[in-house]
Amino acid sequence: MNIIKDLSAEVPDTNGFYFRLGELSDPTSKDNLYNGYNSIHNNFTDGERQVILNIWMPTEFAQVRDHFGNNALQYMEGATEVYGVCPFTTKWLGTVDSSRKYRYIFYPLNKKDIPLGPFYPVKKYDVCYFGGLHSKLHTECIGMLTNYNYRYMSMTHGINHTTQQHLPLATDLDLTHQQKIHKVRECKISVCYNIVPADQTHLDAIKSYPGWEGNKAFTNVDTLGYFPQFKSRMHEAAIARTLNLVYRDPWGISEDYYTPGEDFIYFESNDELKEQVDKILNNWSSYEKIIKNAYNKALRYTTENLMEIIDGGAEWKPENVVRVEKVI
Repeated sequence: MNIIKDLSAEVPDTNGFYFRLGELSDPTSKDNLYNGYNSIHNNFTDGERQVILNIWMPTEFAQVRDHFGNNALQYMEGATEVYGVCPFTTKWLGTVDSSRKYRYIFYPLNKKDIPLGPFYPVKKYDVCYFGGLHSKLHTECIGMLTNYNYRYMSMTHGINHTTQQHLPLATDLDLTHQQKIHKVRECKISVCYNIVPADQTHLDAIKSYPGWEGNKAFTNVDTLGYFPQFKSRMHEAAIARTLNLVYRDPWGISEDYYTPGEDFIYFESNDELKEQVDKILNNWSSYEKIIKNAYNKALRYTTENLMEIIDGGAEWKPENVVRVEKVI
């Protein structure tokens, strides 16, 4: 496929800049894949297939209009296919919009980001969190982690007010993508929440879309105050040989990628988070198999495998995974 990339709307040095899809581009192809939110705007070129790779799904429905003045449905006009990372939203869109195909795809990683060196590296730190702070769950987590030999990695740009307020607790600021993964590699545990908090503005936007109730991503969004979104930090911890400790939400999108108990560990609440951290640290060697399992699973989710699926016009099904390279 011919890759048409425009990352001008993305926060600098975030994950999308490191997919390196351009390296897999075939400019002679009659099929176009649009990479980056702005790539679809005024960039359409002749092609038999006009495919959007949507890695931000379903957050676009938490706003009424984007910076082009389009709503989430108008944004996709002109596409023949949309590959999105939310199973609930792609299914829902397939029922409310018959003008194009919607397919579920995994969130990718680039195998060039996998750190080299010993499979079980020396761990300098107990536990880490990296990324923005978007809710009380997140801020409670950071407060709890300060009781340990912890790392909290954050950017100082493109962040919300809550994250800004907690920058004094950050141990590492504005790391490059590779530096971040190597810092995670030095930690035993990485904490992850695969959720996006929704305030009243977000709720009003979601409810402005006809039939929004049919999207299971927004089930009980009023009472829960958040909706699901797979976070790339699960992949990044897995390739860094760091144990994923994941908040159990009602949707369980992480289970499309990894198996609980075999590839990662759940915690049910922030109170249980501390119990799980203590348990893992006191029995660290017994978790090495889980780390190895997660690493092997992560190798399924490379950009090469993603492009193979999209090239074939297929839909990724978690039970029908592509090639797996085993660790020797």
